[in-house]
Amino acid sequence: MGYDFILYDKTAGVAKITMNRPERLNALNVQIGVEMLDALEDAEHEEAIRVVVLTGAGRGFFAGDDMKGMVDPNRPRKRYSDPAKRYVYCEGRWTTIFRNMGRMPKPVVGVINGHAHGAGFNLALGCDFRIISETATLAAPFVKWAMATGTNRLQYFVGLGKALEWTMLGTPISAREAERWGLATMVVPPDELEQAANDFIARLKAAPTASLGFTKAAVYRGWRRDADEAYELQGLAQHFARQTEDFAEGRKAFAEKRSASYNGKLPDILREPGG
Repeated sequence: MGYDFILYDKTAGVAKITMNRPERLNALNVQIGVEMLDALEDAEHEEAIRVVVLTGAGRGFFAGDDMKGMVDPNRPRKRYSDPAKRYVYCEGRWTTIFRNMGRMPKPVVGVINGHAHGAGFNLALGCDFRIISETATLAAPFVKWAMATGTNRLQYFVGLGKALEWTMLGTPISAREAERWGLATMVVPPDELEQAANDFIARLKAAPTASLGFTKAAVYRGWRRDADEAYELQGLAQHFARQTEDFAEGRKAFAEKRSASYNGKLPDILREPGG
C-alpha cells in the first residue's frame, strides 16, 4: 500500500509511523487512519520488528479528527446506521487504531512531540509508553464545542474524579502534570526528545520481545478481572514465555553471570499455522 499521509520507516528492528499532515497538525481523516492501520498490521507480522514507534510531523503530535474534512468525496466510505457503531467502527477510525495497538504483541512507544488533543489524547493513551516533550499538552476539549466524549483509558490512570474534571471541563494538561498523574513515561525538553526516545527504544529492542508481548496481553486483559482470573492470565503468559529461545538464553546468561542476548522470537508453537 502506498502512503500519502504517513511516513513509514523500518530500520534496525524498529517500525516508525509518523503522521504526516503537519499543515493540519496531523488531524485524522479517513485515509490517514487507513494508512496507520495498514502500517500497524505490517509491523505486527514482520518478525524482525521489535518495537513500534508512533509520532507526528511538525509541531503537533495529533490534533484529533479533522473537522474540516474527514472524508474524501472521491472515495466511497462504509457507513453504519447505528450512530455508536458509526463512531467506533467506521473506516479508518482512531478507535480501531487504539484497539489494534493494545492487541499488538510488541511494545508501542508514543513520541509525543507536540500537542495531543481530542482523539490525539486518546491515541497517545493507546500507546504502551509515552515519551513527551515538556512543551506538549494533552486535552479532551470536546465540550468546548458542545460535543461529548468518554474516558477511554484515562480513568485507568487517574481515577474517575480527574477523568470527569478533564473531560467535562476540557482542561488542558501540561506535560509535567501528565507525568505526575502517570500519563507520561518521561518528560524531556524538546531538544532532548529524539535522543531520550532513542535510548528508551534501545532498551526495548534489547528485551525478549515475545515475553514483552505475553506480559502486555496479561496486563491489559487482566486489568478488570478478579485476582484468580488475572493470575491465570499471568500463568499462561509465563507458560508461553518458557517455550521461547530467549527464556533458555536468559537462564543461561543468569548462570554465567553475563548480559543476555535476546532474539525476540515467538515459540514455534505460536508461529505454526493455527498457532
